[in-house]
Order: sequence, then C-alpha cells, then structure tokens
Amino acid sequence: MESRCRFAFLCSIIPFILTGCWDEVEIDKQVFIAAVAIDLAEDSDEEALVEVTEHLIVPSALGSVTNPRPGKAYHNLSSTGKTIYETAKAISRQESRKANVEHLGLVLISREFAETEGMLKNIFDVFIREQYMRRGILVVITEGKAKEVLHIDAEHVSLPSVYIVDMLENDQTTMTKDPVKLGDIHEKLLTNRSYSLPYLSVVTEKILKYDGVAVIAEKPSRMVGALTGDISEDRHFISGKARQSVVTIQVEGNPATLEINELRSRYVLLNENPDALHFRVDIELDALIKEYVGQLDLYDEENMKIFTEALENEVHKRAVRVLEEVKDGMQVDILKFDDFLRIHHNELWEEIKNDWDYGENYFADSDITIVVEANIESPGTSLKGNQ
Repeated sequence: MESRCRFAFLCSIIPFILTGCWDEVEIDKQVFIAAVAIDLAEDSDEEALVEVTEHLIVPSALGSVTNPRPGKAYHNLSSTGKTIYETAKAISRQESRKANVEHLGLVLISREFAETEGMLKNIFDVFIREQYMRRGILVVITEGKAKEVLHIDAEHVSLPSVYIVDMLENDQTTMTKDPVKLGDIHEKLLTNRSYSLPYLSVVTEKILKYDGVAVIAEKPSRMVGALTGDISEDRHFISGKARQSVVTIQVEGNPATLEINELRSRYVLLNENPDALHFRVDIELDALIKEYVGQLDLYDEENMKIFTEALENEVHKRAVRVLEEVKDGMQVDILKFDDFLRIHHNELWEEIKNDWDYGENYFADSDITIVVEANIESPGTSLKGNQ
C-alpha cells in the first residue's frame, strides 16, 4: 500500500516538474534572426508586394575567440509575398532549424520601399504588434536594396549585422548621434509626427557608409528625401548636438579648423500668431583652434575677435542652409520645433498640431531667425603666439 501511494505521489508531481522545459529547443537546434531586410518585390505574376530577407545566425557555427569555426556563421534567406507574415512563413519553409526572433536587433528598409506611400506605417505596425519584438530594435534606410547590405563582408567582424549595429551606435562623430529604435518610431506614429532615420549605402563589398538621415513625412507616410554629408551633420547646430564636431573657417584667406567642445541651442517663440509664427534659435558654442596655417598671432585679442566672427558667420550660414533644405524644401519638421511648442506653448500647439508640417503646414510658413554666439578658448602652446 505504501509503495502504491509513493508511486501515485510521484506521478502527480512529475507533470509540474516537466512543465518548465517540455517545449525547450536546444540552442544547437535553432537559428537566430539577427536582422531583417525589407525591399519592394520585383514584378511577378503573383503580384507580390514585399521581399523579406532574414539574416540568420547559427550559434553552433560561431565557435569562440580561441577556437573560431571556418566559414560563415550566418546565411540570408529571402522570399516575396503580399504581407510580412506571409513572406516570413515562406522563409521558414526554407530553413531546417527553428527560427528564434527574440534576438532581432536590426531592421533595414530600402529607399525604394520607404518612398512608396503608406508602406512604412504598415511595416512598423507589424513589428510593433508582434509580441516577441523588442522596442530597442534599430531601424535604418538603405540607398539601394536592403538585402545587399546583409551581404557586406566587413573585415574584423564575422557578422554583417554586428558591423552595422556598431556603425549606428558609434558616438565618435556627430553623424552617428541618433540611432533610431522601434520604440522611438512608435512614439512618433502615436502622435502623428514626422521623423528621421539613419541612411546607409554600400561603398564596396567590405565597406558601408553612414550617409546621413532619411526624412520621413507623417503625411503621406513616406520618405520624402535625405540629408547627406555635411548638411546632415550641420542640423545638429540647431538641435544642440554638434559637440566633438569640427568647423573649418577662412581667416584672411587662410584656413583654420576649430573643434566644438560645447554647444547649446535654445528655441524662442517671438510671434504666437499661427499665420505668422516667428522663432529664434539661439546657438552658443565653445570652440578650440586645432589647426591654423596663417600668420596671425593667436594670443592677440583683436585677432581672436576675427576668428570668433568668422566662426559665428560660418555656423550661421550652415544652420540657414539646413533650414532651407528642411523647412523650405522638404517642408518636414525633423528639428523638433513641434516638441518645443508642445512643451512650452501647449495651448497654441493643440490649435495647430493637426496642420503642423502637412495640411496648412504652419512649419513651412513660419519664420526662423538664427543667432550665433561663439567663444574660442585659449589655443594652447603655439609657436605662432611667440613670434
């Protein structure tokens, strides 16, 4: 009798012991989706709309630092379909292992796809609603086909996805100060606001280039252009994020390069009339002369005033050029004047928010004045100061 009771007791607790691991899949039986590329599908009889490429990592093929495995530790699988889910299912039928989406960290979208009206919002809605998707997923736009970026053979990095994420999160330049996450986009979608995304292009089979930012208009919900090169960096003079950047000026015909150590910008609303909005952007910066090939004495106070005026004029010119491109050209607010109004002039914002940078487009019709005040710190020891 006692043995039967013990047997019955064991049978009763075994199901509870096993519930924690009955559906567990060993790691060497899985592949992890590290990145997803989204392109417009090529013309086909099936009227496919989207091409999805999954960047799949095989953990057992990675090896270790001391014992690396030969060959690639990843492979890319593509398929086309009318929806993301349909296409993902088609890809799963090409893979012999169970795919794990919980480690997805990167989504790449081609410019061609992003410029198609309404497509971006639909794609983001899918990723945001998926229960296993993390809000920290990085999102970028690519110049050419997004899937081509996942074939980059970067040196010193075994996985293309790692190379891309490292590039996006590099904080050593002003170009890469703003990696955009899925959660950031969700907030913009909820408030019907425009935004920007990092913009990448392929240089060679081994090198990618961080070109600047793609500008996404809330209406008509598509990419309307890109800020590339210097103008992409110069937008940070207005936003106040241009620290560690360099500016080259001309002083009496000779070039001088200065490093921006600190920068502060402040928005001021001068006229609250919706039909005649007028903002002022106050830009204050501290800079240090890093290189100068002329003969002026850098310790002379009057000479330093010449440098300061030249720097202020150069920053002012660059900031105005950004406004001409963004406000007058694209007519899309990616400079966060909307946030300024929402926080500091909420009653006015509630009145105009539904026509801010679309519809009546109060943003494009507003006037924005740029005021720059520069301070150049002591240039340090220099032979030119002792001549």
